[in-house]
Amino acid sequence: VKAATGQGSPLDKMYEEALRQTCEQIVITSAHPRTCIQVIVQVESEDGAILAVMKNALCLALMDAGIPMRSMFAGVSCVEQENGELMWDPTADEEEESTAKYTFVYENSKNNAIYVHCTGESTVEQYMLALQKSRQVAMEVFGFYRESFEKLLRKDVKFQILLPPIIKGEQVDSE
Repeated sequence: VKAATGQGSPLDKMYEEALRQTCEQIVITSAHPRTCIQVIVQVESEDGAILAVMKNALCLALMDAGIPMRSMFAGVSCVEQENGELMWDPTADEEEESTAKYTFVYENSKNNAIYVHCTGESTVEQYMLALQKSRQVAMEVFGFYRESFEKLLRKDVKFQILLPPIIKGEQVDSE
């Protein structure tokens, strides 16, 4: 995690460690021995749920680069408000006003939580409810991944069809 300006903060180091842990669990490193896979995440602006956003950006970047993974993963952020209600994808202001913040990361093959980060005060019951409902939200994120990559693949296929065929460096007339 690189700071947009200046030195990274201790919070940036925590984010970096969280991203590294996820990569170590998900990336199939045996497919590329003695290879360094470096992903740089630079936050340009933030309005809440930053750790979940970083995890989702990491997954999309690994998928786009064709890095072999055991499964896809999705980050979900949730806050508990003072009245006990849970709210997903909170803004920075909603995070400030909350009594507890949760970030869950789920992998899609078994839909298990592979990473959890919690801050604040809550009950075990509220935590379990947030864990359960966040799993459903993660399924929506996986649906978004699918739609995004289908659009990307359609665009790539359309682009390849529109290109005239090239043989040995010479353009062939297509009529």
